Amino acid sequence: MTKAIIYCRVSSPRQVAEGDGLGSQEQRCRKYADNAGYKVIGVFREEGESGGLFDRTAMRQVLLCLETNDTKDPDDKIVVIFDDLKRFARDTEVHFRLKREIYGRNGRVESPNFRFEDTPDGKFVETVMAAAAGLERDQNTRQVIQKQQARLERGYWPFMLPRGLINVKDPIHGKIPVPREPYASIYKTAIEKFADGILITPDEVRLYLYKEYEQKGFPDRPSLSTVHKMLKEPLYAGYMEHKKRGIPFKKAQHKGFISFETYNRAQERLQSRSKPWKRRDYSLDFPLRPHVLCNACSMPMTASWNKGRSAKYPNYFCRHKGCEYNWKVVGKYKMESQFEALLSRVKPADYLIDLTKDVLLVEWNNRLKNYSLNRSSIQNELKEVNKEIDDFVQRVGKAKEQTLIDIYESKIKELVIRKRVLEQELNKNTYTNKDFGTASEKVFDTLKKPMEMWQSDEYNNKRSILFMYFEDELRYDYKLGFGTANLAYPVNLINDLGQAKTASVEMSGSDPECKKTI
Repeated sequence: MTKAIIYCRVSSPRQVAEGDGLGSQEQRCRKYADNAGYKVIGVFREEGESGGLFDRTAMRQVLLCLETNDTKDPDDKIVVIFDDLKRFARDTEVHFRLKREIYGRNGRVESPNFRFEDTPDGKFVETVMAAAAGLERDQNTRQVIQKQQARLERGYWPFMLPRGLINVKDPIHGKIPVPREPYASIYKTAIEKFADGILITPDEVRLYLYKEYEQKGFPDRPSLSTVHKMLKEPLYAGYMEHKKRGIPFKKAQHKGFISFETYNRAQERLQSRSKPWKRRDYSLDFPLRPHVLCNACSMPMTASWNKGRSAKYPNYFCRHKGCEYNWKVVGKYKMESQFEALLSRVKPADYLIDLTKDVLLVEWNNRLKNYSLNRSSIQNELKEVNKEIDDFVQRVGKAKEQTLIDIYESKIKELVIRKRVLEQELNKNTYTNKDFGTASEKVFDTLKKPMEMWQSDEYNNKRSILFMYFEDELRYDYKLGFGTANLAYPVNLINDLGQAKTASVEMSGSDPECKKTI
């Protein structure tokens, strides 16, 4: 019996998941093989690959099957059966190239829907049919692109959505993105915490997502690049942009699950110092390496393990040519013990940290009261605006003179604009007591126990200490050690608060004044 191979293909993953296109093709090809008296030796399914491609997974398997089942008689060819010319190829050049590859392996092609003839007329018809399949593919592609462009221009996102959003059918909008739970809630909290400074860097956002995924039992773990995409994604705020298609940043038709203000704050933090302060060659062995400048040349110092007579020794050193301390090494333990001494000196007293926390809580409670009063005032004004809009709408319906109608409509437009402003004010996200308490506890615990975090095995903890205590990189002199450190604003603020309290209690000219402890 003549051997036969069945080849089936659908071009999209959706066709694989929905319907029975592959099964229907195989059934028709098997019926054709039975009627012709062929013995089917293999069935190969192309799942979701374009007919415009020459190199396809299942087609490679077809060619390999032809090679391994080569017949002894050159006239006894293996038949490759496919349901339609469109299933075989959607490009004229690809069609004839594949055909040559099959015939070169002692095979031939047949189809229930087309009769191949080795005559001038038959070749002409085959070429026209192959070209028509290619034309239809190009027309379909053009139609899809045009529809996508039209959807983009109207404010709809026609492409694959990022995790956290899913398309649903809407009677007015068609397919429109909505939050996909529980991912949307997790991402919303993560982005808001980053925008508000509770999570300082994208790497801390990544660690936060790790914990949330673990609690939810999700098997995958987001990478740092995925976190950056999440923080920059405008679709989460209800906005969109597609530069390649000429679509500027604009409001989309769907509603996001974060506010536009939160999105903007997140972008500002991504562009600011909140970026990961981490070199590619960072190491727990040398946590100060990215943060220390040589005092002589103001260039970053580096560090490495250097080989001695009998072992390797960890050292920090300057490698800037022309510097008087070029290649002058400072032992790791010496520099880091000097840093710990510096950290102990600049740490504010515990009572000052507690005092600052109390002052902050009082201010927070005052702002909550003011916010509540302001919110009530906005709600009352919004009610008045709605009443005025309804009143002018009724006047428009009763007015007969066009001049009055124009005046009323102009007033309605002004009121609608005011209404939108008031609604935006009401929709602004603010800290909850829980968020504020979590953030403040984290900050003040870090200020109180810097040495514990610095001596931990987490690089992020060490970096947090450097961010929180020091405004700029530290300067180190080979002979003198660390110079005067430029303290971060929170530390200076706490020290200033301590001075203010001391000045309000003590009087000059009586007992000696308290000396400032550094």
